Amino acid sequence: MVTPSEIAEVLAAHPGVRRAEVAATHHNGQDVTLAAVELGEYTSGPILREYVRARLGEGNGLAGVLTVERIPMTGDSVDVDYLTSAVADGRCTLFEDPRDDVERRLAVIWSQQMEVRVVGVHDDFLELGGDSLSALGIISAIETEFDRSLDVYEFMSAASVARLADILR
Repeated sequence: MVTPSEIAEVLAAHPGVRRAEVAATHHNGQDVTLAAVELGEYTSGPILREYVRARLGEGNGLAGVLTVERIPMTGDSVDVDYLTSAVADGRCTLFEDPRDDVERRLAVIWSQQMEVRVVGVHDDFLELGGDSLSALGIISAIETEFDRSLDVYEFMSAASVARLADILR
């Protein structure tokens, strides 16, 4: 099992991260590991989560990364209540596996087109590093896979696998 301090160490080694703190908390009845990071240059939470996954493996336990100007602390440790509230109010998106065949197929397409090993259903296209070229590649692959046309506006409006799956169902 990977420890929070190991995850923090890996995050701190990322060239865009100035400082990282990691803590375990509860969300929807589950234990989740969350990180708070101060950035030296812009990098998104999903990209940092992928960075940790590439170095510590699939089962590293990191569910979400919150980027902050200053890491909230209570005494000598990160403020777990602050991290929990960031998840509750949508400032920190937790990784979630695809829930059905449509989401699985879309996640594979996004992963292949964007060269991201694992895509969660709520990961934002732009936060994963998406651009116009990758959008066109994804749209083309979706049209082939689902035998359905999809315009750029629909794709960009959806912005996540889950919302895109809702359009395709």
